[in-house]
Amino acid sequence: MNSRQASDQMRRAVLDLCDAFDSVDRRGTARVTDQVRRSLDDTIRLAVVGRVKAGKSTLVNALVGRVVAPTSAVECTKITTHYVFGGPERGEVVLRDGRRVPFDLVGGALPEHLPVPLEHIANAVVYLQSEVLRDMTLIDTPGLATTTTSYEEATRRTVLGHEGVRAADALVYVFHDMPLRDDMEFLREWGSVTATPGEAAARAIGVLSHADTFGGTPWGADDPITLARERAATFAAQHGAHIGSVVAVAGNMAQAARAGLVRESDASILAELSRMPDLDLELRGSEDYAEIAPGVANIEVSRLVELIGEYGLRHGRTPARQGARALSDWLVGASGVDELRRALAVRYVGRYAYVKTRRALEQLDRLAWSNGAPPPLRAMVAEAHLRSELHPLQELDALERLAALEPTHPLVAMLDRQLAARNDAEKLAMPPSSSPMQLRERALQWSVEARRAAVVEPYPVRQNAYQVLDRSFTNLALRLGR
Repeated sequence: MNSRQASDQMRRAVLDLCDAFDSVDRRGTARVTDQVRRSLDDTIRLAVVGRVKAGKSTLVNALVGRVVAPTSAVECTKITTHYVFGGPERGEVVLRDGRRVPFDLVGGALPEHLPVPLEHIANAVVYLQSEVLRDMTLIDTPGLATTTTSYEEATRRTVLGHEGVRAADALVYVFHDMPLRDDMEFLREWGSVTATPGEAAARAIGVLSHADTFGGTPWGADDPITLARERAATFAAQHGAHIGSVVAVAGNMAQAARAGLVRESDASILAELSRMPDLDLELRGSEDYAEIAPGVANIEVSRLVELIGEYGLRHGRTPARQGARALSDWLVGASGVDELRRALAVRYVGRYAYVKTRRALEQLDRLAWSNGAPPPLRAMVAEAHLRSELHPLQELDALERLAALEPTHPLVAMLDRQLAARNDAEKLAMPPSSSPMQLRERALQWSVEARRAAVVEPYPVRQNAYQVLDRSFTNLALRLGR
């Protein structure tokens, strides 16, 4: 079974429960059950958060695949902007009184000036025909640690909530290089508004956004991106209770490649520079129109540095010999943006089906146990919780509880695999070519091992994780044996 089929089964189980509730008392249950049905179609709302100049808007552009978010200090960088899938492509400002005022995009991007004074704006909404937005809404926020309190408050209202309402389901927290004290303070605040500390970590991914300049110059002996990846892994291990994973990304390189900013002329210039020694290129002169190589002026090199950075200038010369397509492919691979997109797909988009289902069941639980609710509703909810289709919710709960206490424990990785796997072979760490009988034997073996471990495990949170995995592998073996 693949993850899409598992999500569809969970959705069907919740819809069946809604139908069962309505068959008992449609008049009393309709408001909640209709809301639950609508919520199952929601896409995840992902807020991109960080300090001023951390590289948030550059990262949004790289993820969307075009330059839509301004990276300079213009009006729209001072408000929260929601990028959603839709057409025709356009923008709206949502006023504090709820009214909406439309505006046109300029060259497909946000304009420098908005049609309403900033003090009257709650947020902006931009509708784009971008495939990545089919699965998520990206929320670009004003920078934290600004000198203007109102801009930072806009971010806090969006992410941490205002009067009990949050616009964001999950975070991409962008660090320039090293996390500072107020960065960690914000993540702790994020943890305080989620249900459990483990849930907070599961819904937060960190990004070191300037990986190509990490640790200093890209012209030295050490590779900055390699150093940034090592530091990201260390940071994730140290702060696993606050943030689920950390990815190193060279934001400007990712934006240039993913937004289609690299031209054949850029590749040709880089290819011309490939014969130059690194030291000569690093110590190039400052006169704009002086030639650094035959037909290549300093001003052209400076423009390339603005586009792909000094790291791209140094290391992009070889792939540039094969043209703009090869250079863009190299920029994507080197920048780390694909790793971030995979992390978002697995941890957020893929897992959001479980989060939505859990929220839906919580709503139906509250309804069933509310004053005056018909008694049959309670039995229906209890029975639904035992359905094998909804067992991934127990895996998610066990993962969050254990990750909050012991983020590096091997059981965390095992539970994570059950939720992130695309098929049964991945759940069992077996080759894709494995037969159903081989998969079933492995599932039975792991079920027995988990049951034995649960008996002797003295710590309740680990014991619960073993028990959940026992049922996971038992369910899998039963399904494979049919």
